[in-house]
Amino acid sequence: MNVAFLCLGGNIGNRIVNLNATKDAISRILGRITAQSYIYETAAWGSVSENKYLNQVIKIETQLSAQNLLAKALRIEKSLGRKRGSAKNTDRTVDIDILFFNSEIISAKAIEIPHPRLHLRNFVLKPLNDIAPDFVHPVLKKSISILLKNSKDKLPVKKYNALKDLKYICFEGNIGSGKTTLAKVLAKKLNARFLPEEFEDNPLLPLFYDNKKLFAFPLEYSFLVSRFKQLNQTFKSEKKLIVSDYSLYKCLWFAKINLSKKDFILFKKQFKIIADQLPKPDLIVYLNTSTKNLKQNIKKRGRKYEQSISNDYLNSISKQYDKGFAKINNIQTLHITINAYHRRLEKVSVKTINNFIKENFG
Repeated sequence: MNVAFLCLGGNIGNRIVNLNATKDAISRILGRITAQSYIYETAAWGSVSENKYLNQVIKIETQLSAQNLLAKALRIEKSLGRKRGSAKNTDRTVDIDILFFNSEIISAKAIEIPHPRLHLRNFVLKPLNDIAPDFVHPVLKKSISILLKNSKDKLPVKKYNALKDLKYICFEGNIGSGKTTLAKVLAKKLNARFLPEEFEDNPLLPLFYDNKKLFAFPLEYSFLVSRFKQLNQTFKSEKKLIVSDYSLYKCLWFAKINLSKKDFILFKKQFKIIADQLPKPDLIVYLNTSTKNLKQNIKKRGRKYEQSISNDYLNSISKQYDKGFAKINNIQTLHITINAYHRRLEKVSVKTINNFIKENFG
């Protein structure tokens, strides 16, 4: 098994999404990621571009040769929108540079390892120092920490603070999964605006549970409109991070269960028109728990119209959520499985979410 250090970067498009997509592709195609640096934000090096880069160094284990590693890395770049031209240091969606391959020295027309300019660039040395400070450059015979200490590069390299770019986090889960409670706690922790769903004001909801066939379509359509209105108004006026206890996708997933095939086709068209008018969430946290736990929570909160909800209905919702999440692309999702509700659950869950944000957003 070979060990390689790769530097990842990009400065156009959704930078964090592109970076995460790159790592996902590397894991599937190149090899297992065994270490990751912090994510850093820097001005463009050797360019007048005003688009700042996000950079990260990762360590991988791979069965590929250095030449095959480079060839497949270039294919990943292309698949993620990288357009190579004759000009150097141009803006790009993603860049994958091989810094080291084991401790080998390779010099050929198409490949040069170690990367010939890595010791001149702090945006490489700083993240590399996070995960391999004692690694010795096989040509320069100095450790990464010494190379960083002696670097003359003056370009500022700062740890990326994802929270300044995060705009919208939402919670999802079945009826009674605890979305509102946890969303409130996270919003307070992140000094964000908590946005609760206004479902209790909907007069159609009790009627729906009495006669689902008659009231399903007006209920689902009213929810779609009211959720759009609430989100649209909030996004226009709120400057802080928003944490909500629902996502608009909830409309689609519940409609799939409650509506006839004919009505769902119509509803889906309306959903797409409305969804395209709103920003997508940066992160969706999905709370998944057993039907037994859901029933206990539903009974505990005491809403009269919910007490007759059957196990089969709850099971069908859970299955639809699983199918719905499988179809979501370009949105980070975190699944939290709750085996039991206990006193420390909020603290543990928020810690899990915070760690996920740090790992995936910087």
